[in-house]
Order: sequence, then structure tokens, then C-alpha cells
Amino acid sequence: MAYTEDDLAEVRRAILDLAAGKRVARITYNGRTVEYSGSGDLTKLREVERQIVAYLATNKHRTRTRSVRTSKGL
Repeated sequence: MAYTEDDLAEVRRAILDLAAGKRVARITYNGRTVEYSGSGDLTKLREVERQIVAYLATNKHRTRTRSVRTSKGL
């Protein structure tokens, strides 16, 4: 499953909607739309948020640059 920063923002917005008392929150991630409602689904949304954060954290690539100097003109 490939997640993006937009997926994370949408899940967080849905969490805020449910916490604010909105009855139903809809999110779309991985090409499918899911509806969440009530406090039980708030727990599920937080689990999805944790999964997305973990995925994004493990897929950040660092680039390394090395500089080499020689005295022989190589």
C-alpha cells in the first residue's frame, strides 16, 4: 500500500471532524472511499493514521554526497 502526505492530511481531517462531533467522516485512500462514524471508528482512524505515519517514515530516502580529493590529479 502506497500512502502519500495527502492521505495523511485527509485522515487527520477526518479525525478532527469526528472529534468535533460530526456524525460521519469520509476519506479516500489507496483508491477507495471509507466512511467512519462514532467514537469506535475514531480509534480505527487513529490506527490508520499510525500506519500511514509509519509508512511515510520508512520510505524517506536520504541521499549521501561524498567528496574525494587527491593530490595526483585523479
